[in-house]
Amino acid sequence: MSTQAALPTVQDDGAGLVASPPPGRLRIVARRFARNRGALGGLAVVVALFVLAFAGPLLSRWNYADIDYGALRQAPTPAHWWGTNAIGQDVFAQTVRGLQKSLLIGLAVALFSTVLAAVAGATAGYFGGWADRALTFAIDLLLVFPAFLIIAIISPRLRSAGWIAFVGLLAIFGWMISARVIRAMAITLRDREFVRAARFMGVPGFRIILRHILPNTASFLIIDATISVGGAVMAETSLSYFGFGVQRPDVSLGTLIADGTGAALTYPWMFCFSAGLLVVFVLAVNLIGDGLRDAIDPTSVTTSRRRTAPARQRPDRVAADPEAVLEIRGLQVSFGGVPAVRGVDLVLRPGEVLGLVGESGSGKSVTALAAMGLLPSSAQVTGSVRVAGTEVVGAPDRILAGLRGNRVAMVFQDSLSAFNPVLRIADQLAEAIRSHEDIGRTAARARAIELLALVGIPDAAVRADSFPQELSGGMRQRAMIAMAIANRPDVIVADEPTTALDVTVQAQVLDVLRTAQRETGAALVLVSHDLGVVAGLADRIAVMYAGRVVELAPARALFHQPLMPYTQGLLGALPRIDEGIGRGVARRPLLPIPGRPPTGGELTGGCPFAPRCPLAEDECRAVEPSLERHGPAGHLVACRRAGETAIAAVPAEPPVAPAAGPVVLAVRDLVKTFPLYTGAVLTRRSGSVYAVDGVSLDVRRGETVALVGESGCGKSTTLFEILGLAQPQAGTIELLGRALGPQLTASERRELRAGVQIVFQDPLASLDPRMPVGDIIAEPLRAQSAPREHIARRVPEVLRLVGLDPEHATRYPHEFSGGQRQRIAIARALSVEPELLVLDEPVSALDVSIQASVLNLLQDLKVRLGLAYLFVSHDLAVVAHIADRVNVMYLGRTVESGPVNEVFARPRHPYTQALLSAVPIPDPDVERTRTRILLAGDPPSPSRRHTGCPFRSRCPVYARLAEPDQRQCAEQAPALVGEAHGAACHFPRPYEPF
Repeated sequence: MSTQAALPTVQDDGAGLVASPPPGRLRIVARRFARNRGALGGLAVVVALFVLAFAGPLLSRWNYADIDYGALRQAPTPAHWWGTNAIGQDVFAQTVRGLQKSLLIGLAVALFSTVLAAVAGATAGYFGGWADRALTFAIDLLLVFPAFLIIAIISPRLRSAGWIAFVGLLAIFGWMISARVIRAMAITLRDREFVRAARFMGVPGFRIILRHILPNTASFLIIDATISVGGAVMAETSLSYFGFGVQRPDVSLGTLIADGTGAALTYPWMFCFSAGLLVVFVLAVNLIGDGLRDAIDPTSVTTSRRRTAPARQRPDRVAADPEAVLEIRGLQVSFGGVPAVRGVDLVLRPGEVLGLVGESGSGKSVTALAAMGLLPSSAQVTGSVRVAGTEVVGAPDRILAGLRGNRVAMVFQDSLSAFNPVLRIADQLAEAIRSHEDIGRTAARARAIELLALVGIPDAAVRADSFPQELSGGMRQRAMIAMAIANRPDVIVADEPTTALDVTVQAQVLDVLRTAQRETGAALVLVSHDLGVVAGLADRIAVMYAGRVVELAPARALFHQPLMPYTQGLLGALPRIDEGIGRGVARRPLLPIPGRPPTGGELTGGCPFAPRCPLAEDECRAVEPSLERHGPAGHLVACRRAGETAIAAVPAEPPVAPAAGPVVLAVRDLVKTFPLYTGAVLTRRSGSVYAVDGVSLDVRRGETVALVGESGCGKSTTLFEILGLAQPQAGTIELLGRALGPQLTASERRELRAGVQIVFQDPLASLDPRMPVGDIIAEPLRAQSAPREHIARRVPEVLRLVGLDPEHATRYPHEFSGGQRQRIAIARALSVEPELLVLDEPVSALDVSIQASVLNLLQDLKVRLGLAYLFVSHDLAVVAHIADRVNVMYLGRTVESGPVNEVFARPRHPYTQALLSAVPIPDPDVERTRTRILLAGDPPSPSRRHTGCPFRSRCPVYARLAEPDQRQCAEQAPALVGEAHGAACHFPRPYEPF
């Protein structure tokens, strides 16, 4: 592509860039397999059995069919090593022949049935359609017939065909269940992001099946194959026992076991050798299967770790704070000997809000769960946790059951997982009430409806009879808050209560949380990674790092005068939407914290933040500082150099981006609908979902265009319509100067695949866990049929480009941090030198410090490579930092667009105004004095056409309009008015959000 000349030249570092490609998947799997002693032992046994089976006849002077009439049922002798059977045949020769036949039967059946099940199931599940229907029909038809009976009937009639026909019969009836399982797994895998990424890269379907679907079903296939080997031998044994298996004069382990069963006690050599070899063979095959499964699955652990028995100790009594409703003293939690929380001390008084912040793995959630007594049994807990004076650590289940939901309640992060999917919302709330109060069902239901109304759920009596999955995310979280306050607890623990919610819904939930706390007078522990959310609610904030509280201060003091370099780093890495927008001020560079947080097993005794701290000294690395008062009362910090400004390594300002170049993507009046069907058996189309309804946008070379809006507004559908490279349902898409449609040739379509690439939201989900990093980055190049030499040169080049070590190409995704995984995803996208990069929520799953480094990388790459970005995000602060222009979408339509500085500083559409007012700002003074525009309810259903303005049902302006103006909004759809800054609103109002 045209960006090739813009790519920086990577100099040879002495080792040479033109080298052999990184080890492929098979070599890596072989290395992992070789480290598994059990698997190697099983392999040695199987090899020995094969040697015995095929070399054994050369060691004995007897043929398996020879008869020694003078040695009937003779015990083992030098002439007959393993004795003879009832007719004088040598047991060793017969057993070796039977082992040979059983090995061939077991392996042939397993190979045939497993391959057939894998290919048929994966093909049907991935492609669907007629292939899926044909497979399920064939399986259902075969399952009607009893396999054992059919084989018993047919087998004797195929004696002339020998044992191969018998193998075919066993294999034909042995693949159906496995194929069904593989089909189900393929249906799930085809919607995973790494499979979708492969499709967008142009990887053919059958290659996707071979490289992604089947490797990710390998654990099941290997176990299934090993079971099939033993199962085939056992099936043959059973059939031979009744005379339907391998036929005389030939033998197998099955026929030998059948012949020796009756004499097992009187002549054990006739039974034990064949039965023992069968058992040894099956066990060895299972060991090999387990080893292969672990070798193929990079996340498996091949070495056992000694488990430490859980130690729940009741701590020594310490002086209690009579005013505290939650008191944590010296809390220590470890898992398998690895510390997760190390000596946390916190006190919470009635009505107080305590914020717990820090990166992932800092111990926030473990501390919160310890307050509820909800840690798993594998946790080792010491210290003291008192709720309203009652000790939680070491308390019996009876005491904990009386506390949970009564004195202390929890608002979980994922409300869909927290609710029981088979019970109605009212029943679950009533259950929480009746668990602690002697109250009837009718009264409890009435209370449940009152609680739902209190948290702002409309039509509470109707919604009370809904199942959790029938409610929107915001409504479920409100219902979760209603359950938490059902018994007026003393303490509410909210663990990331707004994660994964739209900014408008987040504002509603936070407002409900404030109302709930005010109504109950409860203290609140707010666990969050969003410093803006914490700034708006918390009275005091505890910053956690490596399992400890490293700074504890009143909210205002912590945000305005942070003393700990780690806290300074968190605030410096955070993009702020209120800085520079519309004021002509240059965007400040984000200051990412270098490195990554240590795991519990990496702590060395010094300050755990020292490896990442720009102020660290030798003494910092030697002794871990304690949490001590510094400055005003109530401000505690664990740092020797507290209060000094930690000037981090400020990233160099990227070169000034040139003016936007030619258009690389032009979308006009794009429409995409999805059919709705009703009926289970006889389905019929009952309507449509209008996912995208007339979107237009342009993206130019060297600029970033952002799509923002609530979930379901059509952002992702727009992206996938562009990446599909197909004729749109309506409207036009022009990509890199070519209109998408059936006129594109295969070579033009493949070239376009290289010209546009995607980076998904979750880096772990978008990278195939079974592929090493080198193969992941090389996949788009292989889809473009790039030469091996180019792939070998390009993989280390792009790894260096995104700041990773080329030697890491042999590692797997799970061995990297979240930020490193996203860099790998970016490297994969850049490997084919695209001109347009589609970024679908690329930093929403990352900690703020990691997010900053990825955003800086994206900014730098855009300028250095001349890339164009189409950026989708629900985080408007991130959009304000990275985007040049923005399109605000609502119900599949663009309602406002223009330069991001203009749109965010002077929004004209009421929807944009509501979005901006809901964005939390990490400054308590600003956040607590802002005016919120809370939207009523959820967006209308996209399954029906909306006349007039689709936003009017939630619009705060519409409610204040005169009747003629309301009629205009109801009857006439507003057009996008304005060239540089357009808004689709009949009655725009001025508004300054910051």
